[in-house]
Amino acid sequence: MTPSDSELLEHIVDHLCEEQAGAVAGLTDKEIERRARLGIGRARGAGFTQPEEITAFVTLMFVVAPDFDAHPKIAKALGDLTGPKRLQNLFQQTSEEDWAEAAEQTAGWDGIE
Repeated sequence: MTPSDSELLEHIVDHLCEEQAGAVAGLTDKEIERRARLGIGRARGAGFTQPEEITAFVTLMFVVAPDFDAHPKIAKALGDLTGPKRLQNLFQQTSEEDWAEAAEQTAGWDGIE
């Protein structure tokens, strides 16, 4: 990881521990870092480049499901959306039901590479 990647990872881990403590409860620091690192790669693979977007994407992985972006309607919306508010607009293009389904149908962290 480059220094900027290390800083981003540290920022995301701090954010998760401070703002989403329930989502990381029971996980070791090493496991939180491992999952956040996987999330950074997945966010970048989805075309996100800005630290704020990547942090939000990784947070959704912890809060909703690690593979939330594989849900058909969420994946379609992510593919259709462009621009700086792409992640924010995602919620306008999807329903609460879509997010609930993503959480229910997750393959879990073991299915993430």
